[in-house]
Amino acid sequence: MRKLRSVLVGTALAGALAAGIAAAPAQAATATTAGTASVSQAQYTKHWFSGSSSFGRGESRGDRSDYKGYWYYSGGRYYFDIEARDHDRDRQNTYVDFSWHDNNGWHNRRFATGGHNEWKFSYSRNSGFDGFRTRIGEGNSRDFDWGNYYRRSF
Repeated sequence: MRKLRSVLVGTALAGALAAGIAAAPAQAATATTAGTASVSQAQYTKHWFSGSSSFGRGESRGDRSDYKGYWYYSGGRYYFDIEARDHDRDRQNTYVDFSWHDNNGWHNRRFATGGHNEWKFSYSRNSGFDGFRTRIGEGNSRDFDWGNYYRRSF
């Protein structure tokens, strides 16, 4: 009787294990389908960049301003999102210079904030847009304590 009970329990356990293995590929296929749907909605890859300002006399590294941003290409346009923060609260503005190159040469766009701000914009590839550079500075018109450029060509 013990042997028969052991065989029945073993058979039931093996059957349950086999049923679990058979269900796993179906669940994996459902997860793959859901993953493919989310990828098809987001057809672009974000490319991150960042930087920080230099620091003036009497300031520490913690008082510098910084920015972070990303760009991506979609539908014939380059999209940008840049966020800047001024950490020292010294009533001096933080400036982000965004320069881009196209068929007509180099152009510059300056953004300013007294604390925290975010800017979103885009450029068409049809205009010959083929690269950009960006940097951040903090201070007054005499001395902006500019940081290094971040450069990207296409």
